Amino acid sequence: MAGLEVVGVTKVFGAERSGVTALAPIDLKVKQNEFVCILGPSGCGKSTLLNIVAGFVTPSAGHVLLEGEPVLGPGADRGVVFQEHALFPWLTVAANIEFGLRMRGVDHRERASVVERYVKLMGLAGFESRYPKDLSGGMKQRVAIARAMANEPQILLMDEPFGALDAQTRALMQAELTRVWLETRKTVLFVTHSIEESILLADRVVAMSARPGTIKEIVSVPMPRPRDDTSPEFNSLKRALTDLLRTEIKKATEMFAVVEGVA
Repeated sequence: MAGLEVVGVTKVFGAERSGVTALAPIDLKVKQNEFVCILGPSGCGKSTLLNIVAGFVTPSAGHVLLEGEPVLGPGADRGVVFQEHALFPWLTVAANIEFGLRMRGVDHRERASVVERYVKLMGLAGFESRYPKDLSGGMKQRVAIARAMANEPQILLMDEPFGALDAQTRALMQAELTRVWLETRKTVLFVTHSIEESILLADRVVAMSARPGTIKEIVSVPMPRPRDDTSPEFNSLKRALTDLLRTEIKKATEMFAVVEGVA
């Protein structure tokens, strides 16, 4: 199965000679039904890489293939969930979930069936007629995930979707996403700056360097789901990833200090 292939992708913002190199050459493969987390310090190009896969940003060099087809722009084959839920405030939960289907001309009966499925899957029963303003942060992200999945994309791209949530809600949503993934086995590429979150969720963790972002190491997470964050295996992997990223976080911090005139 082809899955996702990122081949020699680089990104320079600004003029080629004087611009900022966000990504050095990146090569990455994500298999079908795999959950991969991209982990790294702030400013390392994690979101830039995700946006290139989503088709929102054009790489300066290299290319992306999804199921063997080149990614040339946004498409329904990629569902995207952002840190901010980006729901349409004038639409109900059900209308938000079916929005992409409606835009594609899917008939009413099929839309209703899909909405029913994802309302149930995401624990949104009873909220179908509510508007985003009536929902908590966690509920809004449930709707955002349901909307992205309703189009049956080949891959789900998630850019720190729980980053704006409080700690308790974030833990709940991590558990919910694990449950949903176990039920659907959707291919997922998930950006995070949290080592704990990456271990809880991923089959593999892609650890990135400070800018310009490169892949420093790819670490497998062999533990069965759901995962116990108090287990010796979990904490051993947490220590290994912390050691792996310590130098990169220091570099990133020093880089920001220079930019801000602190150093």
